[in-house]
Amino acid sequence: MKTKLNLLATALSTLAVLTGSAGAQTADVLHYWTSGSESAALKIFADAFKAKGGTWVDSAVGGFDTARATALNRIAGGNPPTVLLDNIGEVADFAKQGILAPVDPEVAKDLTAHLPTVLAQRISIDGKLYAIPVDIGGGNWMWYSTKAFADIGAAPPKSWDEFFAEADKLRAKGYIPLAFGGQPWQEASLFYDVLLAQGRDTYKQITSGHDAKAAGGPAVVKAFEVMRKLTGYVDEGSQGREWNDATALVMKNKAAIQIMGDWAKGEFLSAGMVPGKDFGCMLAPGTQDAYQMVVDLFDFPKVSKPDNIAGQKLFEQVIADPALQAAFGDKKGSLPARLDADVSKSDICTQLGQKTLSDPAAQVPNYEFVYTADQEGQVKDLVSQFWSSPDMSAEDAAAAFSKIVAQSSGN
Repeated sequence: MKTKLNLLATALSTLAVLTGSAGAQTADVLHYWTSGSESAALKIFADAFKAKGGTWVDSAVGGFDTARATALNRIAGGNPPTVLLDNIGEVADFAKQGILAPVDPEVAKDLTAHLPTVLAQRISIDGKLYAIPVDIGGGNWMWYSTKAFADIGAAPPKSWDEFFAEADKLRAKGYIPLAFGGQPWQEASLFYDVLLAQGRDTYKQITSGHDAKAAGGPAVVKAFEVMRKLTGYVDEGSQGREWNDATALVMKNKAAIQIMGDWAKGEFLSAGMVPGKDFGCMLAPGTQDAYQMVVDLFDFPKVSKPDNIAGQKLFEQVIADPALQAAFGDKKGSLPARLDADVSKSDICTQLGQKTLSDPAAQVPNYEFVYTADQEGQVKDLVSQFWSSPDMSAEDAAAAFSKIVAQSSGN
């Protein structure tokens, strides 16, 4: 009898393990999408994942830098997340360090065939894909209050000279000319948009071409001069402000424009606002012929538990789906990463973005494509120092920028 009981106990234990592992597909998703529109967009993937039988563990951390530190600490501590929302500049380094698992070959083969070539190359190592992009955002968007420009009887600016000509009129009507958040990443993003306005060929020469001489040249000096002038058109409460709080200033007609990636559009949409009516969208002043690609992607730290491995495989299938990427983009405000996704029913801003992006010459990289995380940090520090230091000259800032770009010549 004792033997039979032992055999039964062993059988039940084995059955429990088998049933538990066979159906368990768990994804502990570490991300920093905490704004209203970001959460709504991520829910598209979460709902689809759960509908296919997966268990979604939401590990949200406010802010990219905090999320990155959390991820590194968890990986070092032997408790990696199953899925990580990551920076494109980190993927190759993490893959080479052996931190990441490659994407399932079948998923990778289908996905790679439908990604922009430069994007697929950036996240591939030795023929293996190590991340799945879910969108292509545009970093060089201008969101504006239609009411503000109607009040001054002017069209939204197509150049920075036009902006400065209108800014005092906007201020006289009680509007903050530029809604802004004084955080290093926002300051750097604005700088790159202003730099792009100096000409997309020059921008490519500096970023993709790693031309240190051009990075210290007159175009960059001019960009820093525009940045210096812009510091006079933000409000006193801008220091440390989150990007979505700056967006809210435009939404509430307290500010005239915000220069921000197309994730800002998601905030307008989540508030029920209609593009072209309740708010306007244009590419940032001087950048109408370019689309600065900003990519959101997920990668997959190496895990050992069977349910986490299974969760990674299911997660890959879900987020690589073109229809889900299109639905995600409609909430997030971005274009799908897959070029075969149907966006014909999306809003006018998405249509403008797609039209611009369809021209290969207009496809310019965001700095995350071309610089390491360390170099990105140096640029953020430099631009932040310049923004808050009136005595720092544009020439000195350009010289310092040139030295940073010189480091990237081997990337």
